[in-house]
Amino acid sequence: MARPNFSRAIQQRQKGAVAIEFVFIFPVFFIICYAIIVYGLAFMLVQNFTYASEEVLRAALACEDCSSVEEWETQINNIASVRLKKNDADGLLIYSPDSLSWASDCRDAATPAAGQPALDGIICEVTVSSAPLLDGITMPGFGKLPDLPNLLSGKASLLF
Repeated sequence: MARPNFSRAIQQRQKGAVAIEFVFIFPVFFIICYAIIVYGLAFMLVQNFTYASEEVLRAALACEDCSSVEEWETQINNIASVRLKKNDADGLLIYSPDSLSWASDCRDAATPAAGQPALDGIICEVTVSSAPLLDGITMPGFGKLPDLPNLLSGKASLLF
């Protein structure tokens, strides 16, 4: 008869153990799941920005009258202003954050930058960038998790 009372006493002493274990384990699992979501969104944005940059440059290839650096840059800026609009159903971006920005840079390839070979033609680069969609959570003792850069960007270049 002493055995049933002993096992019942152990069960009563263990009632709060699961709740205490949950308190210590839940933050770790939450941070891991949150980091997976935040990094996934960041990688998705970078891939989308790179795709949009490439598509703007591909669309600029249709310009038959462009021969100078200024004409190519004007053509690229015109295409980018149409195709990289915020909240545009026909645009290239699947999500357009409020902090979305883009820049284009065309230069003569015959005068290369440091460490690059001289080429014939014009090199144009398009960069699309934005702040991350979700920010990290500040955890006491660990700091900001996950730690993402302040600016996510995608870049593409093309030799015309």
